[in-house]
Amino acid sequence: MVNKTRTDWIHILFIIGCVLFAIEFIFINPGHLFTLLLLGFAIYFGKRSYHKMSGKTIFWGGVFFLFITIIDTFAVRFIILAIIFYIAWSWYKTKKEPKQYHLDSSLFENVVTEGKVFWNKWFGKYDKSSQPYAWQDMNIQSFVSDISIDLNNTMLPKEESTVIIRQLVGNVRIIVPYDVEVSIDHSVLYGEIQVFEHKESNAFNRNIQMQTDHYHTSSQKVKIYTQVLIGKLEVIRG
Repeated sequence: MVNKTRTDWIHILFIIGCVLFAIEFIFINPGHLFTLLLLGFAIYFGKRSYHKMSGKTIFWGGVFFLFITIIDTFAVRFIILAIIFYIAWSWYKTKKEPKQYHLDSSLFENVVTEGKVFWNKWFGKYDKSSQPYAWQDMNIQSFVSDISIDLNNTMLPKEESTVIIRQLVGNVRIIVPYDVEVSIDHSVLYGEIQVFEHKESNAFNRNIQMQTDHYHTSSQKVKIYTQVLIGKLEVIRG
C-alpha cells in the first residue's frame, strides 16, 4: 500500500508539473517557447558537428542553458517544494506515529528480503558491467547519469525478465548475452540509438519497438523499456 500510494503521488505531481509547464510557456512566459526552440536547434546542430570543438561548445552550451531555462520555471520550483514537503511530512508521520506490524510468521516463512541491485538517485553513475550480481528485475529512475548494465554478469531466470530505465539526460548501455532474446521499447527526444545492427545518429522525438526473431518462443528473454530526454541508447551482444 505504501508503494502504491507513493507511486500515485508521483503520478499526480508529474501531471500537475506538466500542466504548470503548459500554463507558464503558453500564457505567462510565451517567450520561453522561442528560447526552447532556439536551444533545441543549438543542441541539434552542435551534435551534428560534435567532432569539432565549435560543435562541442554549441552542444554543451545548449544543454546548459536548456537546463537553466527549465530550472528557472515556476513548475520546477513547485515540484522541488512539493518533494521537500512530502519528505518532511513522511518523516514527521514516521516519528509521530511509528507503525507496528504483527504478522503470523507461518504465513511468510518462505519470504526472503534481498538487497536492491540499483538504488534510484538524481545524479551519478550506474555500473553493473564489471562485477557479478544477483538478478532482480530493474526499475531505474534518474536525472543525469550514465547507466551500464552487462547481463553476462548475472544469472537470468528461465522466464521473461524486465529492465525499465527512465532518465532526463545521459547514456544507457546494455550488453545482452548471445543466447538471450530481447524486446526493446525506447523513447527519446534527441539522441543516438544503436540496437544491434540498427543505428540512428540524430534521432529526434523517436519511439522504436524492436524484438529478436525468437522472442515469443524463447524461455529466456529480456524486455527492455527505456525513456530518455537527451542521450544515447546502446544495446549490443557480448
